Amino acid sequence: MMKEKVVIIGAGPVGCYLGKRLKDYGFSPLIIEEHHEVGRPLHCTGIVGRAVFDQISPASVSRSSIVNTINGATIHFNGDSFDIARENSAYILERDRFDKELSGSLDIVYGNKFLGFEKVNDGYIIETDQGGLSADITVGADGADSSVRKFLFNNHAGHISYHRGFQLRIKLKPRRVDFVEVFIGDSSFFWIVPEDKMVVRVGVISNNPFYDLQEFMKNQRINGDVLEKFGGLVTVGFCPETVRDNVALVGGAACQVKPLTYGGIYFGMRAADILADSINSGRLADYDSLWKKELGSEIKIGAKLKYAYERLNAEELKKIFYFLKSQKDLIEKYADFENHSRFFIEIVKNPGLYPLLGDLLSIFVRALM
Repeated sequence: MMKEKVVIIGAGPVGCYLGKRLKDYGFSPLIIEEHHEVGRPLHCTGIVGRAVFDQISPASVSRSSIVNTINGATIHFNGDSFDIARENSAYILERDRFDKELSGSLDIVYGNKFLGFEKVNDGYIIETDQGGLSADITVGADGADSSVRKFLFNNHAGHISYHRGFQLRIKLKPRRVDFVEVFIGDSSFFWIVPEDKMVVRVGVISNNPFYDLQEFMKNQRINGDVLEKFGGLVTVGFCPETVRDNVALVGGAACQVKPLTYGGIYFGMRAADILADSINSGRLADYDSLWKKELGSEIKIGAKLKYAYERLNAEELKKIFYFLKSQKDLIEKYADFENHSRFFIEIVKNPGLYPLLGDLLSIFVRALM
């Protein structure tokens, strides 16, 4: 039986991984990419949990792009800090190499910008700035600012928030080569990620990322030659609909992103596995409910926690930080790089911790309801 023609919009890691999984099933997907190469421009910090390599298809994801192994994190707030140690908890990737390896053997048409599509019978005519092509199934894997989502789903206005990030690669010896550093602010999120013994990645997500990063670097006395700079958008939210007729969304286009730390590679790849299975079984309509059954609760809980966190005042933030510091052992036991809610659920399940949080607990409980 002839397989349906699947066209994937976007040759990022999730789009390419989906293409590989479909090829495993005997499909011949076509990927259209508006840029002229895979992996550029960069839009990602390049840190992933080990689940990307432990739980994602090993035939599709190579470890050769790993440049560093992370064994923990230092959490900073207002001049104080504490460490969380977890051996082999995450990896630092050479992102362009990671993406290029995923794209190997795939049929990719470069320099084609998606403009829209027209439904014809059971399929679509996809319009690009270089002409048109036909598809039985169309997948939007075109990232946070997805044109496919906007065109077909009206962007799900009111359900999605956009966040801007900016990062520099700097020639500088890290304070500790196997620990990332996270700096918590009331409206910003900074990081220092050791790429290797001589290079760090310093970045921020905030309302004014370029200015905020410059101020952060001054305050932290970070000085070194800038090797590379890049920025991008991250979506946080919950798409009420990720399949319509024979069109689906996956990855950042579907808001398959961790709301608390903005990472999306693992969630996007797991959803791509589910999407490939759904296409192969001829049950594309089931994809939306299936990926949400596996990942939806984590995204919803994370989004509610983020909503509550953003409404805390300075004193409440301070109290939360010192509570977390006092529960360092609990964090090390239950915290998961890809599933942040696990630790917070353990808190709610342990009444003995309630007095330490006091009135703040009700804020988070209300957010989770």
